[in-house]
Amino acid sequence: MKSWLLLAVLLIAQTVQAQKNNTRSFSEKLETAQWMREYDSIAWRMSELVTEATYEELARIGREWFCYKAEDSLWNGVYGKFKDGKYDQVLHYRLNTNDTIDVVSDPIDSVMLVAVSRAISVAYREAGVILGKSYVKMNKFIRYHPDKTITIWLLPALQPSDVAMYGGEFYYHFDESGLKVLEREEYYKGSFKGFKIGKTREVRLNYEDTDEPTQGAVYFALQYQRSFSEIHIDTRASTSLMAFSQEKGYYWLHAGKSKPNP
Repeated sequence: MKSWLLLAVLLIAQTVQAQKNNTRSFSEKLETAQWMREYDSIAWRMSELVTEATYEELARIGREWFCYKAEDSLWNGVYGKFKDGKYDQVLHYRLNTNDTIDVVSDPIDSVMLVAVSRAISVAYREAGVILGKSYVKMNKFIRYHPDKTITIWLLPALQPSDVAMYGGEFYYHFDESGLKVLEREEYYKGSFKGFKIGKTREVRLNYEDTDEPTQGAVYFALQYQRSFSEIHIDTRASTSLMAFSQEKGYYWLHAGKSKPNP
């Protein structure tokens, strides 16, 4: 479950110029992608338990469900719906230190629940303006920070027929109310692209319109590292490769691209 913590990052090329709206370093994106993988694993495990809920309980759960780490560093999952200015909490799960998940009745900060619910709604609305009508399923990744601000990432989920998709990603950093967007990064060029998993092969992610790998590209590589023999991320300024060897395990190689002659 934590094998991705063993990734070795080998930087062998010139520094990639940062985009104006995306100044985080590759190592920061890699750390965020590792957290996303953990979040995704927890969300899947807890959501499987939700299928055991009653019909009445399921009817009260909306897309405002989310996972978070409490002050004791334990993962929690809360399922409910934002309605009439309040959060209707239906189910609350906690991942224990022995890796078991329990249903708990501990009260959750109502201010946090309302703020995160608002942020989820705004994030989907903002991304929807750019996406338009889309049938691509998206996963949400949510962080509630100690300063009570909220960050939300929306990235393509594994699609039906086991298609791993990329090409659209949305990041929003909200104030403590969950209504005001303090920072945003949005990437979408009109269509998604993808590869069917299940057949080990080399794949290339086309980000030729960017100067460096996006957060979604780095997450794609980590999330599907076992599904493909090599994953290349091609940008305007560089190529990043995730591969595997018996000696190194999973590792990264980065190479800059020479600029064309004027």
